[in-house]
This record gives sequence, C-alpha cells and structure tokens, in this order.
Amino acid sequence: MRKEFFANLPLEITTDILSRLPPRAVVSCKCVCQSWLKLLNSNEFVKSHLSKSVPGMAVVRSCVESNSYEIFEFEDSLDLERHHLRYSLVTKFAFPFAEVIRGSANGLLFLTGDQPCDLYICNPITRHYIKLRPDVDSVYSLSQIVAYGFGVTRVTGQHKVVRIVYDYDLETEDSLRVTKSQCEVYTLGTRTWRSIIPGALLMYDTFGIFLNGNLHWLVVDPNAPSQISCFDLETELFSTFSHPPLMANGGFVGNLSALAGSLCLCDNSSEDKIVIWVMREYRVETSWAKEYIISKDPDLCGAYVLVFPIKVFEDGDILMECEDFVLFYYSDKRKTTQKIEMFEARGGNHSRIDAILHTPSFLSLRGFGMEDVNSF
Repeated sequence: MRKEFFANLPLEITTDILSRLPPRAVVSCKCVCQSWLKLLNSNEFVKSHLSKSVPGMAVVRSCVESNSYEIFEFEDSLDLERHHLRYSLVTKFAFPFAEVIRGSANGLLFLTGDQPCDLYICNPITRHYIKLRPDVDSVYSLSQIVAYGFGVTRVTGQHKVVRIVYDYDLETEDSLRVTKSQCEVYTLGTRTWRSIIPGALLMYDTFGIFLNGNLHWLVVDPNAPSQISCFDLETELFSTFSHPPLMANGGFVGNLSALAGSLCLCDNSSEDKIVIWVMREYRVETSWAKEYIISKDPDLCGAYVLVFPIKVFEDGDILMECEDFVLFYYSDKRKTTQKIEMFEARGGNHSRIDAILHTPSFLSLRGFGMEDVNSF
C-alpha cells in the first residue's frame, strides 16, 4: 500500500517529501529501490534538500595522534532547565590529512593541514574529498603569512578557494608593514590556481568569513585604522568598508563572524565583557550596532583571546567558541554563560577543538569536472 502510494505520486511531490528528511534518513532511503536511488542522486533532489537543510555544526578535535570530525544538528532552542544544548550526531569520521576547518559552503568543508599544499574540500555526508592541486610556488618562507577563504558565487554557483600570501618586514621594528602580497583563486573543477590582482598591502586574518557571495577579512594597516576587506567571488575584485567605531580606539582584539545572515564583529579587548557588534544592513557602515554585551566568566574566557560566535538561536541565545579550547553558550534572557562539556578540548587526548556552522548536503564532488575525487 505504502509503496503503491509513492509510486503514484508525481515526481516533484516525492522529491519535495524526501528532501525534508534529515541526512541519515536520506541515506537509508537510497536502499529502498533503484528508482529512489536514482532520484536521491539527482541534481534536483540535491538542490531541494540543501534549500531545506537546517544549519548544524562541524567540529574537529585535534591531538598529536589523530583528528576526529563530527557533524551535529541541534534544535533551534536551548534546554535551559537542564543547562545544555539539544543536539544529535549526524555523522563522525576520521580525516588524518587535515586538522583545521577553514570554511563551509553548500555542505562542503574546506580543510587545511600542516603544510601549505595540504588543502582539501570534503563532503562529510557523501564521504568524498578532493585534494587541491598544489601550486608550483606553494612553498613559503618564514616572513610570509597565508590567509584563506572559501565560498560560492552568487550568480554562477561556482565554488572557489581564495589564498592570499603576503610578506611582512622581519628586519625592522615595523613588523606590521607588508612589503608584498599576492592573491590566487582556485575554482573547483578546473584544477588550476589563477593569480589575480591583490588587494592593498595589508595584513589579513587567517581565514575569511563567507556571506552574501563575498569573503570578508579583518585587515590591519599600520598607518590607518583597521578595516574590513571584502572580496566579491563573482567579480574577483577587492573593496573595503569600515568596522564598528569602537575599534578606532586601538588595542583591539577580535574577529569577524556571521550570525543569522548578518556580518558581526566580536570584540574581546575588555577584561570583563565581550561585545558583539552586528551590521544590521549589509555594507551600510552606519548600521553597526552593539547587539550583545556579555559579562565574562573568567573560568571560561579571559581577555585578549579570540572568541568566535557560531550560532544565534531564535530566543537570542548564542553558541560560541573561545580560542579553540572550549564551546559555551550565552543566555540572553538570564545573562549567564554556560560551558558545554561535550565540546571541550580535554588536553592530552584532545588538545584543540575547532567548530564552524555547517549545513549538511548531498552535493557530489564528482560533479566538479576534472577533479580527482577520493573516498574516506
């Protein structure tokens, strides 16, 4: 009866129904019959499922012996009575080649390893990965720093990795002075790095924030107030715009993030509070507003360390990461912070933890033309 019911449904309705299932259920449905397997592997289903998929979280725990990755999904609320997040494990896997998550887009993770040539794109759901073809000049000196970014173009839907390499002055006291920079772009499916015109000679954050088809980095100019550098993935052009006014006072310690579709800046320069600025209208410099002022728990987070907001929930509570060692959430109603024991770097076994907002998908890496796709 149930099989006949689905057999008589129009294809678009069956696609819509199945695309609302969580990833683990979709994987099980692929074993039902050949027609469902074909449907669930189609581009139409992949796009439909991605459009309905709920953002979760990708976590990597790194230690000397190994790296373990986990993908979680959680309800859009906090269990305040029991003081923990409601979440469930989507999948977990080992990926020994890389230890840092640099970005996430359309269900793909951009990962890096110890060496500059260790760059990977992987899909944790399909268990496929690509190692980006190394550039012939991908050996860097001690006076060079590499910044990365990963995202998708707005119009053409191309997935691109951006690499910015800059030299800074080691021989003078002016260690913030950038003497040379270059920018390279890798479009998935081409197996080629292309050099493009770099932005200004500035120091960049180590990884860019993807939002609205653009990548964003905080940049440092020793001769002027810090700015935000914006790279349009479609046009491959750089531009800059202003940061919140507080940063002009100097002594700033903070970083960019994206919360609920808005660009935000987390300022942890104070000894007793964390300030989160939100750009309420994208690229409107006058729209920066102090959205959160969070009193610090010194046992969770000290001054002058980086704090990364990961997700804001419907009730205003925020999931955050502190300096790669602990995850905690802030209750906007109760004005309290709470460590999440499950996601704590435990030293020895787990010396580092890295987390990022991640939306699972069934996007196939085999669809990227010339790339050499491997399984893990």
